Amino acid sequence: MVGIIDVGGGWRGIYTGGVYDYLLDNSIDIDYCLGVSAGSANLITYVAGQRGRLKRFYEEYSFEKQYLSIGNYFNKGMLIDLDYIYSDITNSTGKDPLDFDAVMKSQKQFVAVATEAKTGKAKYFSKSDMSFDEFTLLKASCAIPIVCRKPIAFKGEKYFDGGLSDPIPYKKAFADGCDRLIICLTLPVDYKKSAMPEAFVRFLLKKYPEISEHVISSHITYNKQIEEIIELEKQGNVLILYPEDCFGIKTISREKEGLRKLYELGYKDAKKIEAFLK
Repeated sequence: MVGIIDVGGGWRGIYTGGVYDYLLDNSIDIDYCLGVSAGSANLITYVAGQRGRLKRFYEEYSFEKQYLSIGNYFNKGMLIDLDYIYSDITNSTGKDPLDFDAVMKSQKQFVAVATEAKTGKAKYFSKSDMSFDEFTLLKASCAIPIVCRKPIAFKGEKYFDGGLSDPIPYKKAFADGCDRLIICLTLPVDYKKSAMPEAFVRFLLKKYPEISEHVISSHITYNKQIEEIIELEKQGNVLILYPEDCFGIKTISREKEGLRKLYELGYKDAKKIEAFLK
């Protein structure tokens, strides 16, 4: 079984938007789709078969005040309004609804990871954990600590961003039956993440000590997993897709020309998947 992992990365996720549009344009089906953070929302659009939808989110909707603003942070406790994105826009009555019927009918497996706020452990969910006009799972997977002051309540627990506990969940994909794996990064593969200021993190996340520990050590976890997947790629059962250049686009970054270039690069790089699958 062939799988694809999308690690998210905020606005840099438009890179994988280009990847998925290439797959849809060329009728390339991936059996197993595992999303982390914004990667879960990106992949669900691919599962739905909605070409161009991700490009609209990054190049159009993300510039709206309701999508991202300081006012959101003070009024709703989240800088990026996950309710606006995954309810107001995404619901059946929204301006760009997810084709939920297509998601449920698709033969593709969909998995999203979130991090339990109480324990800091990874929890994996499937599309069966979503229902019509109910996409709290996506909000839970995308709830970045500090950017979101509080975790997202879902199925009796509270969750933060899945990237805290399992930023590149390749072991989960292999455990679920994948024998070949495409891993989509949104940073250059040789990029090394740095530590965040420990005292600052502990102060802001004092209500969630397990999460603060994950944030403090997140650079170590990510960098170690990058080394591991590079070794797997050498063995031939993993393909790593990543942007050689992010064109100035950061996790939260609204610059139209850079977004356009990053999307086009993702579309171009996706051609490597065809050779990998042969």
